Amino acid sequence: MTSFNHLRIDKPDTMQNEKVHITVEGLEPNALYRLVMSLEHLYGKHKAFAVFKADDSGHIDVKRDAPLRGTYAGADPMGLFLSQRATPDFPYGGYLRCTPPIPFYYDLELYDLAGNHIETMTIKKHWMHPQLKRTEIKSHGFYGTEFRPPGDGPYPCVVDISGTGGGLHEHKGSMLASEGFVVLCVAFFQFKDLPNKLEDVDITYFQFKAIVSINGPHSQSHYMSIKENGEQMTQVPFDDSRHYFLNSIMITGPCFASPTENLTPENEIPWERIPKDAKVRLVTSVDDLVCCSVHTNNYRLKRLRETGHHVEIEYCNGGHIMEPPYFPHHELVYAKFQALHGKSQEVTWAHTIEFFIRNLGEPAHMPDWDRLTRIVKPTIEEQKKFAKQIEAQSQQPQPQQQQQLSKI
Repeated sequence: MTSFNHLRIDKPDTMQNEKVHITVEGLEPNALYRLVMSLEHLYGKHKAFAVFKADDSGHIDVKRDAPLRGTYAGADPMGLFLSQRATPDFPYGGYLRCTPPIPFYYDLELYDLAGNHIETMTIKKHWMHPQLKRTEIKSHGFYGTEFRPPGDGPYPCVVDISGTGGGLHEHKGSMLASEGFVVLCVAFFQFKDLPNKLEDVDITYFQFKAIVSINGPHSQSHYMSIKENGEQMTQVPFDDSRHYFLNSIMITGPCFASPTENLTPENEIPWERIPKDAKVRLVTSVDDLVCCSVHTNNYRLKRLRETGHHVEIEYCNGGHIMEPPYFPHHELVYAKFQALHGKSQEVTWAHTIEFFIRNLGEPAHMPDWDRLTRIVKPTIEEQKKFAKQIEAQSQQPQPQQQQQLSKI
């Protein structure tokens, strides 16, 4: 337990997906107080707040107590993390990138109801376990980043591929690796000299044994197409006139459902060619207004089961982009076709880990580290320097550098 005069936290230094227990003590009994949590990242700031009434003993327990008002409702130990919202200095419609995956530092501030600042505590959250080894890979037109647990292994391996936004994203991969997997984050377009357009990517680039698909489409179209052995795969007619606007946001779900009525044996994905030993998990957000995930995943579930494949599906409350737990919420993101973002991340993430363990084997045991030391928040310039240090170390790994980095 790390404590200040009033603010308390059981572990100030944890992985991003780990829950923490925040309490406040020594307050005026039955008085109102405001907790403000802010995340200042390289790309801008996110913030959440909650107003609580202290109990008869002058005590607030964030796990026990529901806020009277704030950015979330109901008692939730991670409510201030879950309800982070972008502030005006964060680019409108922008997306918080975590490559390389440097830690998040949250400032938790305590105010009285008159607005007087009482105390501040810093909380550190890791995307990348301190003992992971990060290695950038470049080989014959292939680009990626490998995250490897300590020890000789062998360990089960997961390939992490981003969606239609392109580029290389490492926060999910580093989180998976922190569970004890070897993870390879792969770029496949819009990165260095790789193809700039999705339709120029060849599907032979990918081969998997266990697949987790999050809110994806169920057919090829002029919006979402890819090559096979150098030839463009057959596209299905796609009616993009079915979009509509909700609060000035384009909703494209009906467009992505439209190919179903035009599917034929000639243009449908050849489901029977997928290896029978490949296990498939479909994550399905019921409020996905981008891709109509319930419709597309129900169709894929039906076809994969007809062809004798092992497939499981999970329905969850949330929007299109399902991130690891406590990733700052993005209500609106500029992208090719993307509307709202939701949560349900705690449960779907845990179930994805369980899926990989069942189908790939036991991951490495990850060593613990000192979780209780009081955190001193680095400046933005220090965080930028640390990010560059991580990148330099992964390109030219040195044992001494690895030891130094693990202490930061």
